[in-house]
Amino acid sequence: MKTRAVIDRGIGETRCAVYEGKRLVEIHLRRWSDNDLPRLGDIFAGRVTNIDPSMGGAFVDLGQGPHGLMKFADMSGAPRLTEGTMIKCEINREAISGKGPVVKFVDESALKKPRPLVQITLEDFLIRRFGPDVKFNEAQVNHIEDAVETVIALPGGGDIAIEPTRALVAIDVDKGSAQSGFDVSQAAARVIAQQLRLRGLGGLIAIDFPNIRQPKQKEQLAQTLEEVFENDPNTIKFAKFSRFGVQEMTRAIKTRPLDDVLKDQKMSLAMLALRRLEREATANPGAQLTVTVPHHVYPWLEEDTIGWKQAMSNKIGARFKLEKGPQLEVSSDR
Repeated sequence: MKTRAVIDRGIGETRCAVYEGKRLVEIHLRRWSDNDLPRLGDIFAGRVTNIDPSMGGAFVDLGQGPHGLMKFADMSGAPRLTEGTMIKCEINREAISGKGPVVKFVDESALKKPRPLVQITLEDFLIRRFGPDVKFNEAQVNHIEDAVETVIALPGGGDIAIEPTRALVAIDVDKGSAQSGFDVSQAAARVIAQQLRLRGLGGLIAIDFPNIRQPKQKEQLAQTLEEVFENDPNTIKFAKFSRFGVQEMTRAIKTRPLDDVLKDQKMSLAMLALRRLEREATANPGAQLTVTVPHHVYPWLEEDTIGWKQAMSNKIGARFKLEKGPQLEVSSDR
């Protein structure tokens, strides 16, 4: 099946929608404010700061972002490490939900200070994930916030609620007014598989299905779950249904989930303001533009730690100003 990646490069963030055939399967989001965060596949010169047997590894200062954990199992070929040893390491899993990245040993390093050596672009990441035949094109990618809705209606009735927590992803299946809890569960299994991949969610996942007592129905539902996750490129493992009707599973993830990126609502509103400013500039060439943002968003945009003002000036000209107001609004004045 052909894989196509649609990339939308805006001021402040880059969005990417991945399609297999005509079906949207994944969304990736990279924000300029996160440019210093280590990404999957990046290579760093790092300094070992602590050997911690209780954690099963060593902590490594990467020079930016949280310290990485290098597990003993990922130290193949490493010399005897002590605190202060400089090494070359690769990001094996990004920082997720407050937990630092996981790294693996690559080589020793003669450098004196931790710093990035190789940083993987979004295109490189996608080629590594989907192979060299992935096709790229550039177009708008809109409404990604809709992809992380908590409650999702199911075809035929009922809904599911997806709530990522620090410990696990909790999914509740509610049959609502539907007659058959089994039919709702079958439909929910397909939507759950789509949503977990689309949002990049994983780790430990607990699915609370409606009360299904018949052993044969449990077997059919378990088979359906295996089928709907069959084409997921991530590693999936299932446990048996618990006595309380909860399905536990794991989905291995190595990149930051979309929910994790979008949970900063202030940042999301700031990015929306910049996108609207770009659109208004295109619709009204030459007009003076005013972008009004709520008071809690204004300080971050005004401080401009990511360089958006210069980037915006280069793209549309220095014909905009930033103001505080009760709500987000972009206006033009000829």
